[in-house]
Amino acid sequence: MRPGHFWICKLGTVPGSMSCVERKFELQGSKCKWEEYKGTKYSHGDSALVVELWLHRVADDTSGLTFQEWDPSAGTDDTSVPVAMLVNSSELRAADFPLAEVRPLHLDAVARGGRRTRGAAVRKLQGVGKSTFVLSVENDNDFRSRCE
Repeated sequence: MRPGHFWICKLGTVPGSMSCVERKFELQGSKCKWEEYKGTKYSHGDSALVVELWLHRVADDTSGLTFQEWDPSAGTDDTSVPVAMLVNSSELRAADFPLAEVRPLHLDAVARGGRRTRGAAVRKLQGVGKSTFVLSVENDNDFRSRCE
C-alpha cells in the first residue's frame, strides 16, 4: 500500500441548515489555546464540520487508491456512545474532487446492456454491498504534496 493513510469524507449538513459547519471556535482572548468538542480538539478559527459519509482505503489494493464506505457502527458495542461524525476544518487537505464509483462486474454489465427510457437509469442499488470508489493518481499525488 502507498505510504500514509488518510480518509475521504463527504460533508453533510447541520439539521435545519444548509451549512456543513456545526460549530465555529472563537477562542481568541480566552485562557484556553484549544477546546475539546465531541472527542476532537479545536483551536481558534477551526470549525467542526458534519460528515455524512466516511471512506477508507481498501487494504487489498496495493495502489492505495481504492476506498470503501466505512460503517461507524460495525464492531462497536451497542452500549457505547456513538462516534461523532465530525471533522476539524484544519484537517482538510482538499475539497470538491472527483471519485470514480466502481460497480461490481455483474451489475456493470446489466447497467451497460439494460434498456433505458428517456435517459432514466438506476442511480443507487440497495443491498448489493459497500460502494467502492477510486481516486485518481494525479489527485492522490497532489494531496500528498500538500502534506509534505
